[in-house]
Amino acid sequence: MATKHIIIGTAGHVDHGKTALLRALTGMETDRHPEERERGMSIDLGFAHMILPSGIVAGIVDVPGHERFVHNMLAGASEVDMVLFVVAADEGVMPQTVEHLQILQLLQAKRGILVITKRDLVDEEWLQLVREEIAEKVKGTFLEGAPMVAVSSVTGEGLDELVRLIDAVAQEVPPKDTTRPFRLPIDDIFVKAGFGTIVRGAIFSGSVRVGDEVEVVPKGIVTKVRSLHAYGKPVDEAVAGQRAAMNLGGVGRKDVERGDVVALPNSLTATERLDVQLRLLPPSTLPASVTVPPLRHGAPIRFHLGTAERIGRVFFFARNELKLGEETFAEIQLKEPVACAWGDLFVIRTYSPMVTIGGGQVIEPHPPKRRRRRMPSEAERLAWKAKSEREYAKRVMDEHPNGISLRELAQRLFVSIEQALKLANSLAKAGDAVLLDNQMLISAGQVQKLREAILAQLKSYHASRPLRRGMPKEQLRVATAFYLSPALFETLLQMFTQGGEVVLDREVVRLSTHEIRLTAEQRAWAERMEQRAKTAGFSPPELDELLTEFPDKDQAADLLALLVEQGRLVRVAEFVFHPDTIERAKQLARQLCEQYGSFTASQFREAASTTRKYAVPLLEFLDHLGITVRIGDIRILRGG
Repeated sequence: MATKHIIIGTAGHVDHGKTALLRALTGMETDRHPEERERGMSIDLGFAHMILPSGIVAGIVDVPGHERFVHNMLAGASEVDMVLFVVAADEGVMPQTVEHLQILQLLQAKRGILVITKRDLVDEEWLQLVREEIAEKVKGTFLEGAPMVAVSSVTGEGLDELVRLIDAVAQEVPPKDTTRPFRLPIDDIFVKAGFGTIVRGAIFSGSVRVGDEVEVVPKGIVTKVRSLHAYGKPVDEAVAGQRAAMNLGGVGRKDVERGDVVALPNSLTATERLDVQLRLLPPSTLPASVTVPPLRHGAPIRFHLGTAERIGRVFFFARNELKLGEETFAEIQLKEPVACAWGDLFVIRTYSPMVTIGGGQVIEPHPPKRRRRRMPSEAERLAWKAKSEREYAKRVMDEHPNGISLRELAQRLFVSIEQALKLANSLAKAGDAVLLDNQMLISAGQVQKLREAILAQLKSYHASRPLRRGMPKEQLRVATAFYLSPALFETLLQMFTQGGEVVLDREVVRLSTHEIRLTAEQRAWAERMEQRAKTAGFSPPELDELLTEFPDKDQAADLLALLVEQGRLVRVAEFVFHPDTIERAKQLARQLCEQYGSFTASQFREAASTTRKYAVPLLEFLDHLGITVRIGDIRILRGG
């Protein structure tokens, strides 16, 4: 049985003993910087690990508690499966305690343990008051009803009980998703002598092996994994739930930064614009000393997703502002791109002063371009997209008349191509989509509209041009679906022919019911055309000359085209010959070659008793048919 891996994170106010607690639990020092040890508080993320009694391996992220370093706390909190929510017994709940709880709520944390540190500094009566205060503060959150334990990192009291509780909760954590592509948000970068640049983070999904090709998003750097370490030991493979360090070939320290994501190539998209579902925290959850005005349309924000922090602005679709406690859909524009997908969670803070005010979920990593944003209908569309991956795929198809490739759909949802294909097949089976060549997904509604448009256009075309075999394919595409590429239109046409309503006859398209039936007048016209060309011999009429002899020139042109298709007349350049004349021309060419071995255009002209005007295009036609071959000024029989 494979070893289970989870990520544990700490949360709590500055100087409440988080780092000391982890040192007591693991024997590891998470304050990595000299400044942290000198000041006695964590500034950046710290890392440790432990093996629980059940054999579960827990990677631990120690986050800073000071208000100035909340952005670092956010980078760590995005990775965790379980939270050790730390409150010092001698101080109780403090401002950063509350803000960390809000952040965890916004990131939809699900499991945690309430840990009261510095037990040795208070008596039992005071400890009970702190217990009650904590229980009151976490009401209505994911920590309501969570196990609570008081410990001392100095005396060791309560640590065994805490380990037992951690192990029990760890066993409740569901297995990590290994079906999705590999994804590791970078939270730490360092250079190691002899190895080069090392990036580190918690593996969000999938797995990675030494030698695998990966991409750093949004940088677009594609490279290979030269080596892997998990919890200080070299490994060949690292999986979801582990913290891993990897050496990326050819990547310099300045090429990557915290907030970048290492992922399977082409599996994750980068964007500067994204549609989101945004919820602001209720006023009651903010400290009394903090006054936060409504978030206005176009307001600057600090946007946190995974380990990334970006500056951006928020724009609403149907309102001018969003008050605390309210929820809406919005578009966020960032100054720099971020790697994200549908369903990713984020937190926003005010630009200045920096206060956590809300968060939500990414609904559309690549929204359509909008001329204006005040569009109430956009909110309704996004509400459907937010429901599920299935509903998202249906709405995206509606936005893409040309269809959407499975690769792009997989990117937007951050699923494997196999998962995207499974979803596509399910939509096709339900009649919601048409899957083309297992590569392109197009809305069944769009396909049905196109089918109806093609049938109506062909019906109209046949009515106005009854003598035409069918409508030219490209003309039909422009008339019914100019937005479709010729290749996709051809594929859909082929699909429609299988239904028996449409016939694709070389480069023209017709209804299967279409038949050409000449009226008595049209038959008479046809005989006149044939006789006219036959009588003219090697001096045939020009096309326009012939058509002007009939009262309806357009109808005569269609009739002539039909006679040419049927082989009753032959079109040569701008002239119309009778088939008998073409056969006589072939015979003349053979006779001249038998007599002279070859012949010139002048010899052919004289033999046909015609002029150069007719002889030259006729000879070129014989070349085209493969009867003769031109060599300089003479012609010989092909193969002669």
